[in-house]
Amino acid sequence: MNHFNAEQIARDAAAKASTPPELKRPLRRETPPPEPYPMDALLGLRPAVEAIQRRTQAPGALCAASVLAAAGFAAAIHHDVEIPVIGTRPLLTAFMTVGQSGERKSTVDLLASLPITRAEAALAAQFEVDQDKFGRDKEAFDAARIEARKAAKDGRAAAERALADVGSEPKAPAPPILTAQEGTIEGLINLLTLRPYASIFSAEGGQFLGGHAMSEDAALRTMTTLNALWDGAPIKRLRAGKATFAPGRRASLSLFVQRSVAALLLGNASARDNGLLARMLISEPESTIGSRMWREREPDFDEFLDEYNDRLGYMLAKQPRRLEGSDGLDPEPLPFNVEAERRLIAYYNDVERDLADGRRYASLRGFGSKMTEHASRLAGILAAYAGRDMIDAETFEAGATLATWYAGEQLRLGETVAPDPELDAAAELLAWWQAQPDPRLYLTALYKSGPNRLRKADDAKRAVAILEDHGWIERLPAGTVLDGSPRREAWGLIQ
Repeated sequence: MNHFNAEQIARDAAAKASTPPELKRPLRRETPPPEPYPMDALLGLRPAVEAIQRRTQAPGALCAASVLAAAGFAAAIHHDVEIPVIGTRPLLTAFMTVGQSGERKSTVDLLASLPITRAEAALAAQFEVDQDKFGRDKEAFDAARIEARKAAKDGRAAAERALADVGSEPKAPAPPILTAQEGTIEGLINLLTLRPYASIFSAEGGQFLGGHAMSEDAALRTMTTLNALWDGAPIKRLRAGKATFAPGRRASLSLFVQRSVAALLLGNASARDNGLLARMLISEPESTIGSRMWREREPDFDEFLDEYNDRLGYMLAKQPRRLEGSDGLDPEPLPFNVEAERRLIAYYNDVERDLADGRRYASLRGFGSKMTEHASRLAGILAAYAGRDMIDAETFEAGATLATWYAGEQLRLGETVAPDPELDAAAELLAWWQAQPDPRLYLTALYKSGPNRLRKADDAKRAVAILEDHGWIERLPAGTVLDGSPRREAWGLIQ
């Protein structure tokens, strides 16, 4: 009998030791898979998205975000959307796609932004010419000002007439930059004061959101500035000795970030309270890494993007309408036709009902309150790309389908990407515990010698309870001797 018990104990111990780590519960909440991306809702942009997806084998939602962002950037230069009752809004978008390194976001952006890259090349060629002319004009202006000041000896009125005859100081040409991959919010504003439209498209969004832009000193300024740009508000800045007022500016955003960077926003109370998250189209597509088998390049691949490249190229080359007396943009509004307005009203009412307590969007009221606007902006991009001067019912329904999908993504990600301080503390404790020479620990030793954030008994107990619940540690019998004394509460790592 004793022999049987010994054998049984040995078998149980071996089975326990062989339990694969993946069967233990992870120390973060599991994210349910996303709903399939509504490709049909992309209308005329669908062929470009599917061509880029076929070429890169990147997630479809990632390809769609890049194409919509590029098309939206080109469209916003020339068009706003005139939403019934709500008012005129810019066709600006702010995409944030969450994923892991290696999802081929850089290649996707390269293909989706090719018309923008070509437009920048044309601007660069012209920039050298404009820079030479500016140098000559500035030299002539400075010389004329010196001569005009000499008129001061004939009295103030004569000097003022002479200076008025000189005219305004020449303005330096804008640098040939339409998109940037990283930078500060101040850099973006400086660029917009020189050229009224620009964008940040980055496969390394952490350089923007995870760097100085979201530091403790700059985060609020970054978020409120992004909000104002999305709203189409004029740039207003006061600096020592200088005031800037720049209306008619347009700036789009498309960032690819890892979960840790996304958590900076999704777990940031300020980002939610001040409305930045409500203005962003956030998604985390299912990764395609591991399924992207080798494909030969399609010889006619470029033809799949000809219409897309030509259409965006035309919009980027076309001279935009300007505000009177300003270099700011004055985009043409795209109105709704009668049937599209009916669809908009029905969509608005459906969303509003779902914002009530206990309903689908109750936890997403910031984004939910802007869903009709998101739908209208996306519909406006699709209409502008198609060359239409009005939004019809089909186009609005497509925009509404896309906005609803992104709402579902915010619901899906809000509770899983946002950081949980207690889970984070438990994960830190586990890493520290696994580095100790003895896998057994008692509570007092843990909160006296463990991670700094667990130096209080209550905090340590919560972290231990999480590890025990997740199957990483097991409670030892009361009275287990550790450090020469019997311990009432002690645990051992499950190896």
